[in-house]
Amino acid sequence: MPPPPLRISLLLGSSRAKRIGASVAGHIEQRLVARGHEVHLLDPRGSHDGYFMQLMEKAHFHYKEGEAVPPALDAAAAALRASDAFVVCTPEMNHTIAPALTNMMNYFGAKTYAYKPSGICTYSAGMWGGARCGVALRAYLSELGCLPVSATMQLTGAWKGGTFDESGSLADDSMGFKLGERMLDQLEWHAHSMRNHRELTRDE
Repeated sequence: MPPPPLRISLLLGSSRAKRIGASVAGHIEQRLVARGHEVHLLDPRGSHDGYFMQLMEKAHFHYKEGEAVPPALDAAAAALRASDAFVVCTPEMNHTIAPALTNMMNYFGAKTYAYKPSGICTYSAGMWGGARCGVALRAYLSELGCLPVSATMQLTGAWKGGTFDESGSLADDSMGFKLGERMLDQLEWHAHSMRNHRELTRDE
């Protein structure tokens, strides 16, 4: 009997008006849905009426009991807490993590992310596919407690014509597609295993 579907949050790292990130994330979302999983998209530009386009002034975990929390922040926190895994999809900016991603993720503390795996998807216009950002993300995600799986999806030449087909997906025989499937294979395995253990130890 197959395990129940996973709930996976897909976090975008680009806040730019002109971006390819939505297309890259759209491919990942298609692949996750095809695998039978539920996907929650958290996009600094498009989610919660653009709440995460502002610089963080107060983290979610800094609100005291009884204090009014912005509804958008509460809704995002609830979705992240309910997730079994995370996929971060981000461009490389100045050879490191896009600031929109860390600004958005830093609203929430490690308790929100802990004991759940993460997958890394980076992209760039050049030949390295955001590899340096991927290296920086390993330390960042590990500190949040959502340990990244070893396989990384790196999409080179993301802006080139023909990278995506008419359905918005990468070609099955492309390196980006193959790297993405390897990353998602590992993410599924770890997410199912960690969810099982969280359920076993929930009342301890």
